[in-house]
Amino acid sequence: MNLSSSRWCVMAVVGYGALACSDPVPLPAQGAINTQVSAVSPPVQGKACSAGASFTYDVPQVREDHPDDVLDDGTYIYKVIDGDNNATVKCSVKGGPVFNFSGNIVLNGEGMEVTGGTVDATLKGTATITIKNSQHLSSSLISPPSSCAIDIVTTNAGPQVKAGSMWAHFSCPAVEAPPSDSCAAQGYFVFENCAQ
Repeated sequence: MNLSSSRWCVMAVVGYGALACSDPVPLPAQGAINTQVSAVSPPVQGKACSAGASFTYDVPQVREDHPDDVLDDGTYIYKVIDGDNNATVKCSVKGGPVFNFSGNIVLNGEGMEVTGGTVDATLKGTATITIKNSQHLSSSLISPPSSCAIDIVTTNAGPQVKAGSMWAHFSCPAVEAPPSDSCAAQGYFVFENCAQ
């Protein structure tokens, strides 16, 4: 699915036929994540992934009822919208062809935060990622600064990044909660209707 945003203009009659255009009302931020957390291989001495060998989660929850529709590099169907059903979605995607981005998606104690993200003209970049999952983790896991690799998804419609939206794969060799929790994480995220 191609990322898109809609723009519209309200025309009003003022006096005898004069027209005025108001700024469009911004749409609320929306998006989705699909995340796999796993033990680091080889293990880091003195550290372990307290979540066990591996767990996967998505926001919104899709895999239980619609496993073929889970967010990946070719499927983006389901999303959460900021303010709907207690979901929080905040994001910023600015620039082009070099983009700076950040975002946060949380619903029912599960989510992910992306900070300090950059993507260059090769559609690759880095970011800092925080994993949030109250069901599997006693505290959030955060990557070292700018250590997660970001790759923009490309569909038949082209690269899925522009000012205000992006769809990407992420891979973090380490997400940690000091002093002893250390896991790896990878997956996909989509941010739409973001500040630009």
